[in-house]
Amino acid sequence: MGSIDTIRRINIFKIRRKLHCCFISAMVGLWLGACSFKEPLPVYQYEQNCYAVDLAVGPEDFVLDQWNHPPRLLVSSYNRRTNPITGEIYSFDIKSGYAQQMHRVGEPSRLTGFKPHGMDIRRAGKETFLYVIIHDPFQLEEREENAIGVYRVIDQQLEFIELLEAPVHLWSPNDLSVLENGDIYVTNDYRYNLEMFLGLRTSEIAFFSVAEQKWKVVATDIAFANGILAKPDQVFVSATRGDCIQAFPRFSDGRLGNSRIIAKIKGPDNIMPYGDRLIVTAHYNDYAFLAHGRDTKAVAPSVVFLIDPNEKDSEKMLTAIYVDNGTQISAASTAFIHNQKLYISQVFDAHMVICETGDLPLIQQMTVGHK
Repeated sequence: MGSIDTIRRINIFKIRRKLHCCFISAMVGLWLGACSFKEPLPVYQYEQNCYAVDLAVGPEDFVLDQWNHPPRLLVSSYNRRTNPITGEIYSFDIKSGYAQQMHRVGEPSRLTGFKPHGMDIRRAGKETFLYVIIHDPFQLEEREENAIGVYRVIDQQLEFIELLEAPVHLWSPNDLSVLENGDIYVTNDYRYNLEMFLGLRTSEIAFFSVAEQKWKVVATDIAFANGILAKPDQVFVSATRGDCIQAFPRFSDGRLGNSRIIAKIKGPDNIMPYGDRLIVTAHYNDYAFLAHGRDTKAVAPSVVFLIDPNEKDSEKMLTAIYVDNGTQISAASTAFIHNQKLYISQVFDAHMVICETGDLPLIQQMTVGHK
């Protein structure tokens, strides 16, 4: 009887939690509909040669693979409107504009779901490895069930290496960043809609030491931790509900020191490197973002910034390098510059935008490291 009572209590708890989440979701929708969190788009006076290319639905994140082929983007694709069991990883040849699905091989039979989110890429010796956040990997339909898949990249094939599981430290992973030695930093964004609704600082950054094969929490007190970029001496994180980019000093054992705000930005998303500078996308209208998530005909603004974290002059530190009201691309999530071209992906729809950057301020040709 004890086990039956336990099961009943667990089921009642799950039902109550789902009802609570549904109630909060409804309240958030009504409240945002009334208040419409938004800010005026940044002043932008530059004409750019931009064009859209078909890719795959929901190309939320991508990384540059410059080792297996002529340079290409590896793209994390998932349809967030219909929520299918699986998504895919695509390659996009930046020279030909040709996109094709990557073939995943060698995965364990228990990995029955594949809902990819944030990614990173690492070169070790003569091998290339792709790290992918996977939601609901075992089709348990539990939000807290997540993992990180590690794959060897060989031409159009992703060869499964391992699945990193840590329920305590991967409770809602959004993005990850991998250092050259294989150490991993991951953002966990929020547990309940109420946290996001109120902008509570309940997010965490988790760290995985490849040498110790252990996880630990290295930062807390962040309002919706989203994009992350780890470097040997510091880690940059976008706080979407905190409307800022934070920089944490990094110690040799992986721990992080006290953060400082390097830029105030409305709704920042993913962070990509551009030499010593950062490229960050931002969402300037929360209600428009939610509406676009429900209906492809509804548009949401897309903004891309170039940030110099070492610049002391606030007016020079932050520069808008792409601004669109959503008619060209809505809800931009990741942006990256390579060979004087700006590549912009998005959360929901199935295309990417590419812009020439030759006439933009502060854009110079330089060698760009891994994400």
